[in-house]
Amino acid sequence: MTSHKRGATIQGITRDNLKSLEIFLPPLPEQHKIAAVLGLVQRTIEQQERLIALTTELKKTLLHQLFTQGLRGEPQEQTEIGPVPESWEERPLEKAGDVVYGIQAAVASNLKPVGTMILTNKNITLDGKIVLEKINYFVLKTKRHHETVLKKGDLLFNWRSGSKEHVGKTAYFDLAGEFVHSSFILRIRPSDAVTGRYLFYYLNFLRESGFFLKKQTFSINAKFNKSAINELPTYLPDEEERREIVGALDGVGKKLEVLQANRRLLEDLFRTLLHQLMTAQVRVHALDLPAEET
Repeated sequence: MTSHKRGATIQGITRDNLKSLEIFLPPLPEQHKIAAVLGLVQRTIEQQERLIALTTELKKTLLHQLFTQGLRGEPQEQTEIGPVPESWEERPLEKAGDVVYGIQAAVASNLKPVGTMILTNKNITLDGKIVLEKINYFVLKTKRHHETVLKKGDLLFNWRSGSKEHVGKTAYFDLAGEFVHSSFILRIRPSDAVTGRYLFYYLNFLRESGFFLKKQTFSINAKFNKSAINELPTYLPDEEERREIVGALDGVGKKLEVLQANRRLLEDLFRTLLHQLMTAQVRVHALDLPAEET
């Protein structure tokens, strides 16, 4: 039996292969115990996934509520971004932080660790995380190149992408080591008067609410350029309320990270148990488990 995809032929497993496959079976009581152990871990993983989904939804709801209603229960006014508390100050983003383009260079094939690590839009997830599984490198040569070196607290705003829902995704840079950023990313360096974490959440709120989808252009690629981000209306509560908003969102974010880390540990445990129990490296009767679980 073969399968075909895009003109290629992939050799598959035949019915005869399956018929001739040897299966080694433990005694039936041990089979039940193995299934019970693996089922227990699998159910725990599913429970973690439900908690992650609920916490993710909670974070989205909280993000919307905090940036439309604030924390003081005050009247709202209708603005370009939607309703906001009346007392919040409006200023263009360029008055809240310095915005610069990244390095314009083809770096997709620069995978060898030569030069400085350069972050591109693929290194930013939709929920604002920086991922380094696939990292490119670039040799800094000019003053302009060196000016793009990132500092902790910088924001990385994805202003151009072939996928329109990715426009506006924003990461908070807090990595150790030297990094620069590519031209598809705008670096926003918050002013001393504005909290970087607040701007991080504010920009992610605008993306979640669909603001960038309404404002971006599609002449060549989905984009939201430097001029537009400089003029972006930015609404700021007083410093104390900004700290409280950041604290609330950071708290939910940390809870989500713990749940995701627990899920990864459980998935690793399931794979390890599956291999060891199915190959008899570990016998189920040797596991220290409550009697009702086996």
